[in-house]
Amino acid sequence: GKSVKDGPVHDGQQKLLGAFVKAFAEGDAEGCANLYTADTIYMQAGLPMEKGRNVVLQGYKEFFDSRTNKLIEISEPIEEVISFGDMAVIRGSGKNVEETSTGDRIIKTYKYMILSEKQKDGSWLMKWDIYNFDANY
Repeated sequence: GKSVKDGPVHDGQQKLLGAFVKAFAEGDAEGCANLYTADTIYMQAGLPMEKGRNVVLQGYKEFFDSRTNKLIEISEPIEEVISFGDMAVIRGSGKNVEETSTGDRIIKTYKYMILSEKQKDGSWLMKWDIYNFDANY
């Protein structure tokens, strides 16, 4: 693999993460799930491993339906991209700012690693996605 800081592979990862952040902020379960490959593996903090886009979709639906805090901000800047041709590894960190029903603000920080796969149309989808929180929120 080769570390890339710009160019089409890096741009593809930026576009993928940007689309995810937008869909997540909007509570769009289908928009989130559609950014994963059909055979995806999703490893969330504190939850069983999810296999397949349909399972990931159901997980996002349940999460968004049960979310009680208002999401004020989400960011997932990319810290590194390593290109392997039609596959790429993305490493970064994230931050969510949430507001409770009583107006209290909660900041959650985390780190993530994603293996993405280039599709026939040139877009990128998440094949493996894993993250963990920096604290016990």
